[in-house]
Amino acid sequence: MSGSCPRSDAAAPAGGFTLLELLIVLALVSMVAAMVAPRLQRTYDAVARSGERAEAVRQLERLPLLARERGTGIDIAADDAQALTGMLALPQGWTATPLGPLQVEASGLCHAAKVRVAGGGSAETWTLAMPDCSIADAP
Repeated sequence: MSGSCPRSDAAAPAGGFTLLELLIVLALVSMVAAMVAPRLQRTYDAVARSGERAEAVRQLERLPLLARERGTGIDIAADDAQALTGMLALPQGWTATPLGPLQVEASGLCHAAKVRVAGGGSAETWTLAMPDCSIADAP
């Protein structure tokens, strides 16, 4: 039995990694990180734009509520981006420009209209649908 069990007082060889092995692993990890980091940044930017876009949709869909709270209708002329953007709490750098007259009655009834929304490096045309200003073609 003594041949199958190593003696506890026997000198064990020193274990561990050499400096060269550690440097190679560090270089490989650095290369992988360099390839992944730009993609992570693009993903982060896309998520941020998606959140800003969703907020712009929410703000435009609030128009009937704003008209009911004010007790008066909302009438914005075509291409009057300042009036519409000033009425909404859009994310910083975003604008909304009605492409035709935008009308919301005091009761909250929204007339169909097209709105050009720009921000986050893109511009899109959204349609406000009757009767509640829901946006059907917002991504």
